[in-house]
Amino acid sequence: MKQTFRLLLMLLPLATIFSCNNLDFKRTKTGLLYQIFPGSNSKDSLARPGDIIKFNVTSKLNDSLLYSSYGKAPQYQQVPSDREQTYSPAEIFSMLRKGDSAVTVALVDTLIAKGQQMQLPPGAKKGDRFTVTFKILEVFNNDSLARADYDAEMKKDEPRRIKEAEEQQAKMQKQREEEMKKEMDELQKSGEIDKELKAMEAYLAEKNIKAQKTGMGVFVEIKKQGDGPQVEDGKIVEVKYTGRILATDSVFESSTYTFPLGKGQVIQGWDQGLKLFRKGGAGTLYIPGFLAYGKNVGAGSPFKPFEALIFDVEVMDVKDAAPASAN
Repeated sequence: MKQTFRLLLMLLPLATIFSCNNLDFKRTKTGLLYQIFPGSNSKDSLARPGDIIKFNVTSKLNDSLLYSSYGKAPQYQQVPSDREQTYSPAEIFSMLRKGDSAVTVALVDTLIAKGQQMQLPPGAKKGDRFTVTFKILEVFNNDSLARADYDAEMKKDEPRRIKEAEEQQAKMQKQREEEMKKEMDELQKSGEIDKELKAMEAYLAEKNIKAQKTGMGVFVEIKKQGDGPQVEDGKIVEVKYTGRILATDSVFESSTYTFPLGKGQVIQGWDQGLKLFRKGGAGTLYIPGFLAYGKNVGAGSPFKPFEALIFDVEVMDVKDAAPASAN
């Protein structure tokens, strides 16, 4: 339990909502600036090493907000022993009790001098300061009580985390689509797309292959339609495939892959061409290079830039996606 809290619930990054100039700061043994604002629970015991505190926290780099737990699940962290104390807010945990609030200020120069650069967020530089404010909501001296409270808070916070995950996924999807459109527009203007489509049409005609064009230029030869659920964007699709390089007809990979369609986890040729099948369907995808791995194939790739590919595919399964994860 103690190790779980250490791993999951580290306190940094740091910050504050207070004006540092208006506070009479004290210093810890390591030089951390701090101020404590006693709550109304003066009869409660101070937190002891090994206890687990539950708190809300707000952190800033200079005047820029980095993180706030308000409106989210609270944070939990174990109170360290004197031997474990470092230049961090955890140093003053044993000075606090339920209901207390506190503010700490850590200087970037000191963090660097102490070799704690891993605690620095992107953009932090010498002369900057981290300020963190927190309010102690509860102090647990029993791991099982802390775990039960943590689980209850996480369950209560789950709808927000699911919504946040869905919004983040939608944002990333929109960015991918915008980048894809920009790239396709550039390839269209350069004549690359027309050149590749004509080359693919000539290849299919020469081989007397009857394939229908779909999407932006994937040619699909349907050998078996399938009679199960339709392959659609957002569905989880399991595909057994063999991939070949069109120019040499050489196999580069055979495997089975499961993925959500239309989420950018496979090449565009798959996202577009597989929509013509149902579960149980089989056929061949003829994919021009601009819908495969494009220009930037990466170091060590078996493909040349804009290499056209062939995939013999069999749709093994089609099912609905699981709800968004709250983690």
